[in-house]
Amino acid sequence: MRANKGWVAYQTTALRMRQRLELHGFTAARAYNDVREKAEEYAKDPRRLRTPVVEGRERFETYMKDIESAIEALLHDAGAPLRRLHPLDLGERYISRNNNRSYLRFVLDQISDDTLVSLYVSNYIVHRLAKSSGSIVQEARSEQLARLPADAPLIVLTEGPTDSRLLSAAMEITHPHLVEFVNFIDFTTHRAEGSVSTLAKTVATFAAAGVANRFLAIADNDTAAHSALIKVKSDKTLPNTCRVLHYPYLDLLTRYPTLGPYGQGVVLADVNGRAGSLELYLGRDVLTIDGNLAPIQWQHYDSKLGRYHGALSDHDKKRVQKAFEEKIKSARMSGGAPSGDWTGIEAIMNTIITAFMSVHD
Repeated sequence: MRANKGWVAYQTTALRMRQRLELHGFTAARAYNDVREKAEEYAKDPRRLRTPVVEGRERFETYMKDIESAIEALLHDAGAPLRRLHPLDLGERYISRNNNRSYLRFVLDQISDDTLVSLYVSNYIVHRLAKSSGSIVQEARSEQLARLPADAPLIVLTEGPTDSRLLSAAMEITHPHLVEFVNFIDFTTHRAEGSVSTLAKTVATFAAAGVANRFLAIADNDTAAHSALIKVKSDKTLPNTCRVLHYPYLDLLTRYPTLGPYGQGVVLADVNGRAGSLELYLGRDVLTIDGNLAPIQWQHYDSKLGRYHGALSDHDKKRVQKAFEEKIKSARMSGGAPSGDWTGIEAIMNTIITAFMSVHD
């Protein structure tokens, strides 16, 4: 929150606000479709005011250009309040009132990532919170969670407690502005069992129970996980509030040291989809042991998929996890400024953020 010259505002960047809306299912495609629908509905409404701005401009493409022009004019006058967007008066209030978050996402998509976006709350404080010591954000969040499933945090299901714990800690470093919008299942508190087969069962249970929250099951990018999730990923009865994904493709894993089954020596191989456990996404720095990347050991052969499954040795896996926990501690001590390789974590977080982009495409 910022205070200056008598006004108080919450402020963030357009990118961060778009990411928050993305996690609530308000994708660019959904916003475009929602606003287009309302614009066409407005154009057909006989009760609307006929103005020179509206006459002859009922096509949505023209409406978009008007919005872009208005935003461009506003950005050239940084001190202008939001009400200066008068060129949007061809139904802007009508459309935003009917679906304000889609409209907000639509407008945010017209501006650059680093543009500052402010919500002025001075009047809100005076009229509503004059006798309250509570946080405006906390109050608004409590009201939202009590209303609609769309306002509830995204539930992320993983293969086990280690993945949930490390990903939750990593998000605090790389995407702290999204922490309250994502809930990683806490296996320790809820005594939940962890494995890829249990993950598949949990997805089926959530779907059958009609869980209102959107939920994402994200598994290792290895042979065992791909094999175990074939059935659930092909289940056409899963609701639109569910996604079943794997950790994403990673360049680091295209030429990664492996041991066997080809021979006794180290062989560079593409382990994407075959040995991509979470540990391989924690950074080249923590994967490097005694000057070399910890190798993958090829294990059993999956006849269904026609490929081997691989993994780090238990000893190396524990060393990598411990090194990553130290990297997390170091980032926290430095005020949340991460150092080292976070490429894999960033890729996973992007997978989580964009998991529902295709819902309204």
